[in-house]
Amino acid sequence: MAVTGQLFDGRADSYDAWYRTFAGRLIDAIEKETVFACLQPQAGMSVLDIGCGTGNYSLALARLGLRVTGIDISSDMLARARAGASAAGLEIDFIAGDARKLPFPDHSFAAVISVTALEFIPDPAAALMEAYRVLQPGGRLVVGVLARDGAWGRYYRAKAGCDPRSVFHYARFYTPRQLKEIMPGKNVSLRPVLFIPPDFDCRRERAARELEAAAVLAGREDGSFLCAVSVK
Repeated sequence: MAVTGQLFDGRADSYDAWYRTFAGRLIDAIEKETVFACLQPQAGMSVLDIGCGTGNYSLALARLGLRVTGIDISSDMLARARAGASAAGLEIDFIAGDARKLPFPDHSFAAVISVTALEFIPDPAAALMEAYRVLQPGGRLVVGVLARDGAWGRYYRAKAGCDPRSVFHYARFYTPRQLKEIMPGKNVSLRPVLFIPPDFDCRRERAARELEAAAVLAGREDGSFLCAVSVK
């Protein structure tokens, strides 16, 4: 896990800069809508954000009135997350820690999320069991990952093959079956989204939304983002 922390230290600026691009804003919106639909957030709910990074989801959930705790292995990413929460006037507890050994008692949170973090965690099954351990009975565990065989997954894998310095050189991408197999809990369900390809002009948001809706309606499973949810 220490490798993961070192991997993302020093990358907070470029990480956040992605969300200010046309592609970053649109993709983030598509993914967040799916994660939140699976999570069903309610004001006052306690939620743990595993692999919170610079606080993208933590801040969004806090703005909805949830009581948020974020945990990450990277000190640089956490520093950016704390600064973002302070600037927004949000009270979020950001903690440095290992996803495989969470520093919380059993049943600590009403919900747990982890978005685009499992790809970089050694022993992901152990990390998910820890997430399940700290989840309250009846709570939801929501996990979002990059799909191995989606257009963006293929793009990132090709990029990693050309550039060993890329974070994706260290990433584990998932098929729907692989993700479902390691998800703990009852009634695991999966939602694939993000069907727009890497060369799509993301300034054309309406066209992107129409493409996404048509893909979901057709029951396509080759989306680049997989969101899994289970109930304890």
